[in-house]
Amino acid sequence: MKVGAVIVSDLNHNNYGSALQAYATIKIVKNFGHDLTIIKYKKQRSITDWIKIAPGLLLSGGVELIKKKIKARLLKRIHVDYAHNLQIRFNATNAFKEKEFVPLFREYKGYQKLCEGSKSFDLVFVGSDQVWRPYGFYSNYWNLNFADDNVPKFSYSSSYGVSQIPFIQKSGTRKYLERLDMISVREKKAKEIVENLSSKKATVVADPTMLLSREEWLAFAEKSKMVLPSEPYIFCYFLGPRRDIREQAMNFAKKKRMKILCMPHMEEYRKQDLCFGDIVNWEANAYDFVNIINHAAYVCTDSFHGTVFSIILHKKFFTFYRAFGQSTNSRIDSLLSIFNLTERICYDSIQDEDKTEIDYLRIDAKMIEYRSQSMAFLEKALALSKTSK
Repeated sequence: MKVGAVIVSDLNHNNYGSALQAYATIKIVKNFGHDLTIIKYKKQRSITDWIKIAPGLLLSGGVELIKKKIKARLLKRIHVDYAHNLQIRFNATNAFKEKEFVPLFREYKGYQKLCEGSKSFDLVFVGSDQVWRPYGFYSNYWNLNFADDNVPKFSYSSSYGVSQIPFIQKSGTRKYLERLDMISVREKKAKEIVENLSSKKATVVADPTMLLSREEWLAFAEKSKMVLPSEPYIFCYFLGPRRDIREQAMNFAKKKRMKILCMPHMEEYRKQDLCFGDIVNWEANAYDFVNIINHAAYVCTDSFHGTVFSIILHKKFFTFYRAFGQSTNSRIDSLLSIFNLTERICYDSIQDEDKTEIDYLRIDAKMIEYRSQSMAFLEKALALSKTSK
């Protein structure tokens, strides 16, 4: 069966979690015996097209995104070392994607060709990550609006990344949800959004990375060629700007007499990262990232996937909120509540002695159950093409 996948797989995007969930999605679908193609869309909008969607883009995060892009360019010009090191990271992550993803790419230039191209697939699905963020609504790509009416379509573990949909998008969101034959999401908040806005039911399923076993990820990590510290280390993977959690990690490392291995400036330039960490890494690819977590004595993170891989690989870990009160915390809350691990959230200082030892026999049993339920959904969704004929 020819399956078209809309998943986060772009080059020059160094988020390790996105790359790893895409890798897992591809591997699982192929394991079911299907021919998978990653559908890529190159927009060719006219001035009239831009004028039509401009108000919606600006009201759904466009202003903030423009500011962020301008700031990123300025910072790379001001901080030459940062720009150089960032390119090293891009080169490493791109090399992984060129090997694992690019051979599966099929690019369509312009929306009309994208729509026509959808007819060549037996079914189309949109994958995991924050693919339904309001800003991406107007591309009509991530919501599968381009897919032909006769082509079955579903979502697997998709996320909105926000707690509510902008008012101006509620009608359009309802329309694309109603077109989907099956819907699964990554967290409870997304399920609420789907079921409040449409007549559809949504199933909360595991992030694709959790569909692969610990043994499969260990085999994946063995492809890493990076030389790691010989002494025990604490891996700190912080994406957010909080200075206090970096200070907490440094205090904890001093107490444990261990060095900190960190990856600075992951999502954007952070002043807080300038004097943080003993071992600074810019060269890691996706294989290395998993291997670094696997060999860490402790993991401190504010990342969803940093938390996911800590659980999969049986690590002692501490999870922080990137910022209190943000809607993006819901996915971490949902993940940890599923495995009854909410005590791993650190609200103030790291108190290792106060944390109960993680019972990974219990966690593995829950993981197997969660994986089985999620795989059942995916197997049923991938059979939509047969039932529609």
